[in-house]
Amino acid sequence: MFLWVHYTDMVIALLAVPIAVAAGWAVMRLPASTGSGPSRMWRLLFGLLLGGAALRLVAALLLLPNGWDFAGPRLVFVAPALALVATVYAVWVRPTPGSPDGERAVATWPGDYWAAAAAVGAVLVASAAELAGTGAAAMTGVGVLGAAAVGSVWRRTRWSRRSAGRWWRTAAKGTLGVAVAAAVVAGWSTVSQLPARSSMAGGPVDLGGGSMTAHSHHGGVSVTTLTGTYTAGVPARRFTLTAQPATIRLDSGQQVQAWTFNGITPGPQLRVRQGDLVEVSLVNRLPGVGVTLHWHGVDVPNAMDGVAGVTQNAVAPGGRFVYRFRATQVGTYWYHSHEMSSVQVRRGLFGALVVLPADAPEQSDAVDETVLRHTWVDEDGVATLGVTTGVQRRLVPAGRQVRLRLVNTDGNPATFTLTGAPLRVVAIDGTDVHEPNLLKGVRILVGGGARYDLAFTMPDQPVVLRADGPTIVYSPDGNAGPGRESPPPALLDPARYGTPAATPFGAASHVDRRFTLRVDERLGFYDGRPAVRYTFNNRSFPDVPMLMVAPGDLVEVTYVNRSGQHHPMHLHGHHMLVLNRDGQATTGSPWWVDTLDVGPGETYRVAFRADNPGIWMDHCHNLEHAANGMILHLGYTGVTTPFRTGRGTANHPE
Repeated sequence: MFLWVHYTDMVIALLAVPIAVAAGWAVMRLPASTGSGPSRMWRLLFGLLLGGAALRLVAALLLLPNGWDFAGPRLVFVAPALALVATVYAVWVRPTPGSPDGERAVATWPGDYWAAAAAVGAVLVASAAELAGTGAAAMTGVGVLGAAAVGSVWRRTRWSRRSAGRWWRTAAKGTLGVAVAAAVVAGWSTVSQLPARSSMAGGPVDLGGGSMTAHSHHGGVSVTTLTGTYTAGVPARRFTLTAQPATIRLDSGQQVQAWTFNGITPGPQLRVRQGDLVEVSLVNRLPGVGVTLHWHGVDVPNAMDGVAGVTQNAVAPGGRFVYRFRATQVGTYWYHSHEMSSVQVRRGLFGALVVLPADAPEQSDAVDETVLRHTWVDEDGVATLGVTTGVQRRLVPAGRQVRLRLVNTDGNPATFTLTGAPLRVVAIDGTDVHEPNLLKGVRILVGGGARYDLAFTMPDQPVVLRADGPTIVYSPDGNAGPGRESPPPALLDPARYGTPAATPFGAASHVDRRFTLRVDERLGFYDGRPAVRYTFNNRSFPDVPMLMVAPGDLVEVTYVNRSGQHHPMHLHGHHMLVLNRDGQATTGSPWWVDTLDVGPGETYRVAFRADNPGIWMDHCHNLEHAANGMILHLGYTGVTTPFRTGRGTANHPE
């Protein structure tokens, strides 16, 4: 119900803006004499405002079960607007009780004009607060109230004395209104532009209730020195990834002008063992754009995180950068560029990284397949598994053990469905599920950037994996088709799946710092262009305060999604333990994530140990959302960065 209420409320707020502007125009055109009442059009406009405000109040009340974070902001703005509009409507627009022929109350100067102007302004404030954020709303409301008052005074003191030449005064008034509106829009666009150069360590901070004296970026440790304590020696595994353009042909025959690693997309799968020292050389042969490598889900040392403008400069065309890190975490991960990532990942700069146990056999009959789902936006939203849009067939003898590593490289959640064999979900975001239950089939909502590992024993019949369109069929003869799609299995709830186990901290633990991040979507401008702007606590990057922590802190973060979109929140360099969802504690296996999909209307409380010093991105992994402001950073006290981002630099992380 949340989505229906949310978008209905947003549509009403959007429609209220032109209606309120028209009502404001009607206020300025009201006769100044005391012997006339409002026109029929004026009454209609006020009736629409009254009905819209009432519906928005109902919407706010319907959201009360979700909590004050969802209903409160609407009530605070809508209730006063409704009261003002209802008062003016009752005393001025409605017929006066007991009057002959339903005569209406007569407008008197100046009280009724001020009341009308205030009511119109209040509706605009409430609507703009919903659409553009509270700061812009307050400015809008003040401007409308002032314009209505000035217009009323002008009409009272000047226009009522003259009736001739009224057409040019009306034209002048309209021209003035258009000019003021254009100036407001131009000013809004200008002030929304991002700085040409900015430092991730130079903005506002949120201490989360921690010590004020702990915050210092001056004379501290540079991110470039945070290379890890176990990265010396000869690498066990060396790779070279060359970013280069290539034409990729999908199985449908469509050709994609892609950006690739080593001429293929997905890029080469990197398979290493736990404990390996890994060295990856990145070479850039893309024309005119920089590139980096970010190790999604791997808690690498900060200097190796690969975020342009935070931990390094983007690798320029013809340049090279060497990444070194110890593969300490067994699991399924992936890599991608973090320079203009909203563009570069979409165009193909990504691949899989798998860390096997140190004692994994060199050869095995088991099937271990990584399945990367990707949508080629430039090809009309074509979804693929690898580069296949249709059906793939795999020959797997009956009795073989099969592990499927599902990776969603998109920003929106993808639904994977597996049928045909009992299975277990054995890992989420690289962390093993404790004692996973056996399922007859499964339907999983995999958030943007997230990974799920499935395991089953191959039966003597086909097993079908579907991913919102593209399909893989596993069968003993390799020729089976997908067959007719059966009713989907129940949706997996990771908060209830698996068996509880001990964790190093939990919901009852004492936390050192506590943060709340309320997510909204706003209409307006971002970096000088019209955009749906995404905010944390009504602020967009670079104005979102950095979350400051000290080494060893236990940190709690609450994500409150008040928008109508899914937001896969990805914290670099750390894994978060999900404590509860919508106030309900998790009851299954400990749910560790590095990318948490927070759905519309949902609230999650998570915790993590601050044990990896640096300056880390914490952002929505719907990378288009991040490019429109949904970025913040986690900073450790005393850590600095020499790198800068902005149009005046070569670094553009999103």
